[in-house]
Amino acid sequence: MPEKIQGLTDRATIESSGNIFRTVFERIQTAILIVDPAAHQIVDANPLMESLTGLSKDQMLGKGCQGFVCPAKCGECPVTDLHKNILNIEREIINAKGERVPVLKTVAKADIGGKEYLVESYVDITEHRKAEERQAALIAYLSESILRAKKPLELMQEEFHEIARRAKSGDYDPEDVRMELELHAKNLGQIVKNLEELQAKALEGKTTEIPPEFREFLIRK
Repeated sequence: MPEKIQGLTDRATIESSGNIFRTVFERIQTAILIVDPAAHQIVDANPLMESLTGLSKDQMLGKGCQGFVCPAKCGECPVTDLHKNILNIEREIINAKGERVPVLKTVAKADIGGKEYLVESYVDITEHRKAEERQAALIAYLSESILRAKKPLELMQEEFHEIARRAKSGDYDPEDVRMELELHAKNLGQIVKNLEELQAKALEGKTTEIPPEFREFLIRK
């Protein structure tokens, strides 16, 4: 193949590869930043990164990533300064409102146009964190419910066994048994009241902390 034609073919291949990369970069369902590691400056950001941060691409380009979208201080970059391998590690980024958003972060080095860059990808795990918090709240609620009911019920169980033993042996006074049963009925009522108080506490202004299906169970009549 003539040298001129070969050169044109190589250039076309490179341009085609660049177009493919740009298409993937723009459409992939992962937030991505491309950072110049020497200056720690953002050189590119895809649409999902704009959505995640609430910042436009123009607002991010040329900005230092540290203290802007990354909470790490200057001189403490996990990749370039601390030389850590960042692969699906839980981190936080700072959005346009100054809020810290939990993410899974991965950083890879890539040669682009003969220069090394950091390709940083982020997956928002906000909903995952909320689910964990709801689960923790539910476990705490159930634990408190069990503690409030378990010990009194265990004591009542022992008393019922004792009543049954005395009834079997004939060594009992009907009036004593009646009074003991009334006392236990009162105790059961108190246990129900305690659980109802827990139910009200859990539902009052805290519905987001309890999974919908469990909330439905609580209010079901």
